[in-house]
Amino acid sequence: MKRITIIMLFASTLLAELPVPDQIQADFHQTVVNSENNQTLNYTGSVFMKFPNEAKWIYKQPIEKIICLMQNRAWVIEPELEQATLFQLDKAVPVLKILKKAQQIDTHKYKALYEGIEYIIITDSKDQIKQIKYIDDLGNSVLLTFEKIKTKLIDPSFLKCTIPEDYDIIDGRY
Repeated sequence: MKRITIIMLFASTLLAELPVPDQIQADFHQTVVNSENNQTLNYTGSVFMKFPNEAKWIYKQPIEKIICLMQNRAWVIEPELEQATLFQLDKAVPVLKILKKAQQIDTHKYKALYEGIEYIIITDSKDQIKQIKYIDDLGNSVLLTFEKIKTKLIDPSFLKCTIPEDYDIIDGRY
């Protein structure tokens, strides 16, 4: 009986959910390794996420770009091109939804399955998200690393995208 209790306790620990706050702010580093030529692309910036479906990714390197996610749409604002593109979010990676689905598989290691893609989430000793690893639908290896994580409230107006009047607007939903 003791063995069964210990096994059940261990199993329930492994099935524990990742504690995810409703709002997250962090600096990020994204590494994408192309599956065809093994070429690596590195991006850095800041991210602001509010559960269930709002986020603002501010890319600083190698090029400036702002991605605003809300509901089932995304605006991608590219200052160098002076354009903003509106997309339908059928292929976006909803980080907060993935984090909410994550189940513990080891100490500081969680796994989530979302639309056929497996995400591995690594946390620090305080259970703050440090990394998310996955293979995207093109076979590219993606690693997102988060630093300086804060869970304080985000001003809702900050999550809105402001598109300069002289930018070209592209409707990429169709």
